[in-house]
Amino acid sequence: MTSPLRRCRLFLLSLLLVPGLAVASPAQQGDPAPTLVHMLGYIGVDYPETVADGRVIDAAEYAEQQEFAARVRTLIERLPAAPAKSALLAEAGELLAAIDRRRAGAEVAALTERMRGAIVAAYDVAVAPRRAPDPARGAALYQEHCAACHGASGRGDGALAAGLDPPPNDFHDRDRQRLRNVHALYNTISLGVDGTAMPAFAGLDDADRWALAFHVANYYAGAAERRAGGIAWTEGQRPAALADMAGLTQATPVAIAAQYGDTGAAVLAYLRANPGALARESPLAFSARTLDESLARYRAGEREAAYALAVTAYLEGFELAEAGLATVDPAFKTRVETEMFRYRAMVKAGEPVEAVSAQARTVAALLAEARDRLESASLSPGMAYGSSLVILLREGMEAILLLAAMIAFLIKTGRREVLRYVHAGWIAALALGGVTWWVASYVINISGASRELTEGIAALLAAGILFYVGVWLHSKLQAQRWKQFIDDKVQRALNGRTVWALAFVSFIAVYREVFETVLFYQALWVQAGSDGHGSVVWGFITAALALVAIAWGIFRFSLRLPLRLFFGVNSALLYLLAVVFAGKGVAALQEAGKLPISVIDFPRIDLLGIYPNLQALGLQALLVTIAVVFLIVNRRAARRADALA
Repeated sequence: MTSPLRRCRLFLLSLLLVPGLAVASPAQQGDPAPTLVHMLGYIGVDYPETVADGRVIDAAEYAEQQEFAARVRTLIERLPAAPAKSALLAEAGELLAAIDRRRAGAEVAALTERMRGAIVAAYDVAVAPRRAPDPARGAALYQEHCAACHGASGRGDGALAAGLDPPPNDFHDRDRQRLRNVHALYNTISLGVDGTAMPAFAGLDDADRWALAFHVANYYAGAAERRAGGIAWTEGQRPAALADMAGLTQATPVAIAAQYGDTGAAVLAYLRANPGALARESPLAFSARTLDESLARYRAGEREAAYALAVTAYLEGFELAEAGLATVDPAFKTRVETEMFRYRAMVKAGEPVEAVSAQARTVAALLAEARDRLESASLSPGMAYGSSLVILLREGMEAILLLAAMIAFLIKTGRREVLRYVHAGWIAALALGGVTWWVASYVINISGASRELTEGIAALLAAGILFYVGVWLHSKLQAQRWKQFIDDKVQRALNGRTVWALAFVSFIAVYREVFETVLFYQALWVQAGSDGHGSVVWGFITAALALVAIAWGIFRFSLRLPLRLFFGVNSALLYLLAVVFAGKGVAALQEAGKLPISVIDFPRIDLLGIYPNLQALGLQALLVTIAVVFLIVNRRAARRADALA
């Protein structure tokens, strides 16, 4: 007869294996990767209790393991094409063969853990919270939702435990808990176990479920072990496998102990109780660590993974610290940026390992020097103020120039009623930027690559629109009766879809800057500390006032120009902004890893969107060439028209 415990486990696995029996989490709907991660974790924990010394302990459980291993192979076949898929299929065959041959539990558990890691890396499975969970919140949630069954201290002896079949788990059972990781506990909390008293905690938000999972995982170790781990962590004994939140949530005590010994296991225990310790890693330290991992992957022949990590090292690390470094030494900031670009280009091109390793050492030395420079400056109030000022001025200049030109154009042509569309565009961009930041911080993970991809596409789209409008304006400079043209053509042109196009340009010019600006300030706020928060605020206010003054100056100067000259200046400004946006759009897509990078010896001018690589400069040169050719053709046509008049 099937035991109640086995029945509940069968039902839980049916949630994962059979579509339609239960509502899966959003991440699992239509995507086999999260299901595979959960299933491999289940096999890795349960198989060692099924087979011992080549002998089957429980025939029904053993048959279940064979069935699940076969299902793993089927689900891997359903995964989208990826470089890692063929290796995963081979390992799925190894897993099925190992179970058929009744291999040792430790061997099967190690294989499932390796496969889990490969799937997470290859298919970007979310396995960690966006922010470090709050231990106090996890403890409070446990007492509210779990203590009645699992007991106040997690020993399965709660007031309601006696009437439950099967009984609640004892979270202090080291033999079983040493095989579990925090991510597996999170999945159980999220899905529940139907047929038992364990519900799905769908009413808790994602952050609360992670906090609860960390609290439950914390029962595995004792206070003395956690204290020892805290001392080891403070003294710099930090296992590479526990360098980030994803590593922490996927680590099992048995695997960490095998790789790093008792000290590593103690550090794991400490971090489970104090996950916020990981959040204190500086952006430059993150860059250096991720760069090391990138080089290790490259040496192992995993070129695509190495390139992805190189992109991450820049976007999620150095870019968040560059504003502060620019305040200390702008030229040095540019040098680090250039060398990181060069490293990515070498990895992408598949250059010899020795050359890539040498470039990695160059970048690592520069990152170490950057850390030293920032630490020596220690984000003084003056540095925090300067960094804050630079961030907003740098990110807001193009948008302010464009908005000022558009507003002046509408007023100069007597179309003030259209201004509300322009204002609606930039106000909507600010609002959506705030919403995007909130969603990225608390709901989903918007990576640096996704951020740069969005900015790059928006910049190129804006460049195309601005270039077209600049051409249109310049083509009308030759109108023989200029005032009549304005009253007739321009007045009629600014209606219907055209005014919505103005709103769209206003929106896209502002939105492409807003989200990145917020992230830069988020990083600066953390680096400045409580003593520097006031300086950050005053830097922001000063920059905002400066941008307003610049916009007002452009606006007032434009209105004083004669109408024909005004249109000429505006068309030139739009040409310039189109070229700037084109360069920045290409650079953003390169930073996101979507375009190749061919670094050349050329000056870098961030304000003008000029970057030393063939792709960005080539597109800008093409736009300038088209503009010059159009100018020449237009002037010749105007001279012919004057000769015939």
